[in-house]
Amino acid sequence: MDSLRHALTRFIQEPATQHDPSTLYRRLLTEAPVLDLGRVHVVSGYSEIVTVLTHPGTAVDPASVGLPRAGTTELARVVARMLPMRDGADHTRLKRLATTAFSARRLERMRGRIDATVERMIQPLLEKREFDVVADLAVPLPVAISCAILDIPDSEQDRVTGWARLVARSLLEDFGADPGEHLVAELDAEFEEFRAYVEELCAARAADPGDDLISRLTVARAEGRLDDQDLMAFVVMLLANGLETLTSGLALAVWELLRRPELAELCREHPERAEAVFDEAQRLGSPVRASARALTTDVEVGGTVIPAGRVVLLLYAAANRDRRRFADPDRFDPDRAELRHLAFGHGPHHCLGAPLSLTAGAEVLRRFAEAGGVRELSTPLTPETARWSTQFVFGGLRELPVRVGARQPVGVGRP
Repeated sequence: MDSLRHALTRFIQEPATQHDPSTLYRRLLTEAPVLDLGRVHVVSGYSEIVTVLTHPGTAVDPASVGLPRAGTTELARVVARMLPMRDGADHTRLKRLATTAFSARRLERMRGRIDATVERMIQPLLEKREFDVVADLAVPLPVAISCAILDIPDSEQDRVTGWARLVARSLLEDFGADPGEHLVAELDAEFEEFRAYVEELCAARAADPGDDLISRLTVARAEGRLDDQDLMAFVVMLLANGLETLTSGLALAVWELLRRPELAELCREHPERAEAVFDEAQRLGSPVRASARALTTDVEVGGTVIPAGRVVLLLYAAANRDRRRFADPDRFDPDRAELRHLAFGHGPHHCLGAPLSLTAGAEVLRRFAEAGGVRELSTPLTPETARWSTQFVFGGLRELPVRVGARQPVGVGRP
């Protein structure tokens, strides 16, 4: 068991050392679906993670068990008030305000705008000889979609993308207990511009409300259903929505399409299957490798009682390959009957934007598949040479260069 603890600890600290950690995942699932690492318990089994995510004695806010929240910047304080970071009645109240904006009916109404946004961004890239899927598409596309949904002009997207990266930086970087006054001041100055923009945007929507979510939130503030800080956190979250999660998911899905010609053929011949292909790429790649919960009560997980006050690390990436849940889990199979994976979470904190991500991701795959029918799309990257994320929580590719040729048919082979 000590060798397993050592391997897992190394993976958490240096995830880039393992491009394909499936061997580690199998060991965890076989030997210890619930593993005590001393300071935290790591839960990797599918059913065991579902138990934690649906248990009333768990919380996303570490302060609920007396632990400090990460970050001392003003942005970190705003992030702490975002919907995914809230618990209990507060989470329920805020989620109710956003649910209608992400409903199936509203998503269907938005489908045309989403498809048009994807086409507008992909078409110029396919006209180039080379481009990077991550930098040129997967980073700006989630922000462009958010802007389209929130009725923000295209001319604002570059600025919003820069601010969204600032939010992602706040979520990803650990500045330690004492980051230093200079760094805090620098980050606060960057965020102040974003805050001023959001306040101006909310004031404009309050004066002239539309049918967008920001307008609805300003109405809710006027009615006393949320305060100024809640509104700020909500809008910042909406504008930064999908950066890192959808960014990583898109890169992983396109990577699979490029290295598996049969997937491109499936998406060309049966465009309606593109969503299942994208969904399976999320299961197998798990853009969000893990999340954490604090235990406010003792919780029994897989026969192990984890005491109150402990933190549990939920390893979604391993659970999505749990053979007790998924047959032949390391195989890419878009026809799986078991499509309820954990790439978008589970329970009260299941991602509201999951249907939006699936819609956008499927359209990206359809566009690439169609283009591959008349041009040669290839990537020089292989699993051995690809630049993978060095960050533990958000996995996936950091670069994915694509070459576009004029020859027919598609000449992409397996790396």
